[in-house]
Amino acid sequence: MRVSPPPAPSLVALARCSVAEIEALYAAPRAVTVPSACYRGVFLAWLDAPDPAAPVTHFLQWLGFRVLPFGVDFIRSRWFFFHPALGAGRFTAAPGRSRWRDTETIRLEYAVSRLPGPLRRVLYDEVKPLSSSLCLGIGGTNAPRGRGDHFFFALVAEGSEGEACRSPAATVRGAAGGLTVRDRPFISDGSPGRRQRT
Repeated sequence: MRVSPPPAPSLVALARCSVAEIEALYAAPRAVTVPSACYRGVFLAWLDAPDPAAPVTHFLQWLGFRVLPFGVDFIRSRWFFFHPALGAGRFTAAPGRSRWRDTETIRLEYAVSRLPGPLRRVLYDEVKPLSSSLCLGIGGTNAPRGRGDHFFFALVAEGSEGEACRSPAATVRGAAGGLTVRDRPFISDGSPGRRQRT
């Protein structure tokens, strides 16, 4: 008997989830196809993976994904910061087995990027579509589970909650009752070098 995946939550509901609940959502079986839209990113929670390059890696991830507005443009196959026009980190996206969890996902790999070779080799991320407008991702580095998986993030498609790519700010003020998702109390305080599991 085929088990149906749990219904996709809203971004606000996802932001209220514990790390264990986010893990369950990510691992749940779902049809996986590469998205074809532009998405704003929202940081959700740190994971406790030890990183041999810490604290440098953690500081850069804190700056890029806790401080700066970010997103993923699947139309142009690249990440961006502040605005979709400011693209960086071109990638190839393909369905496949997750490197970090027992599930199917979208694997983002960076061999096609123009970033310096050492940086291209260390980058790796995964994205799990939950609906046409919301994805759940794991950000990290090109290393096995327990070392490479560093944080959970959400992606919200343009025109959905928060107006996504139309707004330069990675917030969901309208849907979240005036708060940005990064302000919610279950999330780490955001200071570099500190990780928090809830």
